Amino acid sequence: MIDLIQSIYSALGVSTSANIGDVYGLFSTLFIAVSGVFMFFQGGTSAERIEAPKTEVKKEAAPEVKPEPKEELEQKREPVVPEVSWSERLKKGLSRSRGQVWGRLGSLFSGGALTEEQLEEIEELLYSADIGPATATELTEAVTERAKQGDFGEDEFKSFLFNFLKEKMAAIHDGVDTDLYQFDESKRGKTKVIMVVGVNGAGKTTTIGKLATKLTSQGANVVVGACDTFRAAAVDQLQVWCDRAGATMIRAKEGSNPSGVGYEALQTALTQKADYCILDTAGRLHTKGNLMDELAKSKNVLKKLDENAPHQVLLVIDAITGQNAIRQAEEFNKTLDLTGLIFTKCDGSSKAGSAVSIVQSLKVPITYIGVGESVEDLNNFNLDEYLGALLDLQV
Repeated sequence: MIDLIQSIYSALGVSTSANIGDVYGLFSTLFIAVSGVFMFFQGGTSAERIEAPKTEVKKEAAPEVKPEPKEELEQKREPVVPEVSWSERLKKGLSRSRGQVWGRLGSLFSGGALTEEQLEEIEELLYSADIGPATATELTEAVTERAKQGDFGEDEFKSFLFNFLKEKMAAIHDGVDTDLYQFDESKRGKTKVIMVVGVNGAGKTTTIGKLATKLTSQGANVVVGACDTFRAAAVDQLQVWCDRAGATMIRAKEGSNPSGVGYEALQTALTQKADYCILDTAGRLHTKGNLMDELAKSKNVLKKLDENAPHQVLLVIDAITGQNAIRQAEEFNKTLDLTGLIFTKCDGSSKAGSAVSIVQSLKVPITYIGVGESVEDLNNFNLDEYLGALLDLQV
């Protein structure tokens, strides 16, 4: 091998003498060359073969999604939660009165005659409901006589009480002007003037906003007069309601003459041929004669533009006030000849019985009843519906 290497050197013109180290170098070079060729055909270098083998993941084609029929899509939609009906709102609103007074009354009747203790408890509960002394006495006597006949349990008592109260109020409510509830298209442009009165805090301004919203939603054109010029906050509150309802609002500077604002509002309503002109008024204490006289003046000024105005004078009463509500109604009626009542906040009191005594003593019907803050919580007063909710009866 040394001679072979030496002949190669001579052919190449290299003067170096071959030795045993050149033999080892030749074999090493050949070994490395052969190893490289072998690994190339085996699929990579040694470093590459140390790595973990890679697994190829085959991607399957997504299944074809066919559009579902329209009918099936409709069925799969989330069910629409139904709105709470007025009857349910009313029943819930009167739950306190029903539970604390009328429900407790019914539990006293077991089918037979009443004991002295039961009669005393009946009278006490009726007075706590502010049903009024005269009505409470009359009802107690009627119940006593009926109980003597026997077969007078809780269910019979509820039916008896329903008929008793309805008899006291039905005739008065038969004459309520339905224009207060429902806009009549045949009377388009014939301005109906509604004057709303009440003491501060009864919910007068909010009630006017709700009433305007209800009427405009029926397609009526409404003008609202902000005549409570002594309370800027009340005027601003009413402005928000009118903006939402799409009603026209007439307002004046703070401290302006309330009568003048009412006159301007009605004049605007007549010029625009509005369907309703609703007048807010400054809250008046029924015990202040001079303030009540100013309300009478505001009412009379309207007659210069329309001799029949106002067509309605509605008193807003907070049911929480109880017996004081009766006193309020008497004084306002004496000055203004009320045509209707609006009971508010019946959901916050057990004293809803005052409605019965006021209607009976003044012969003035309840036109609206409120059991909450939203527009839907104010609705026209239906006697059967009211008594049914009060006594937990299906009517």
